[in-house]
Amino acid sequence: MNKGIPYLMAALVALTLSAGWAAPVLALFEHAAACLDSGGSLDLLRMRCTPSSAAHDLLLQGWGFWVTAAAVAAVALVLTRTRPPRRRSSLPQ
Repeated sequence: MNKGIPYLMAALVALTLSAGWAAPVLALFEHAAACLDSGGSLDLLRMRCTPSSAAHDLLLQGWGFWVTAAAVAAVALVLTRTRPPRRRSSLPQ
């Protein structure tokens, strides 16, 4: 195996880090990690951290769960409701 490969890799890593693109990318990851650690959510379009609110999460972001639960309950009620037995009409033949 060539003994110069580790030195070549070290030189490539040094050139890449000195290129100037690594600092903004690392800052983005640090910003996202700090936002998520504080309990907020990161808006990637606006690059803004929105703090979490318990009432906001229950009322606005969790509406899909409650609509689905209500729909399942309504279908279950319709399918399982008991119907009264039908009377057979006894007509004289």
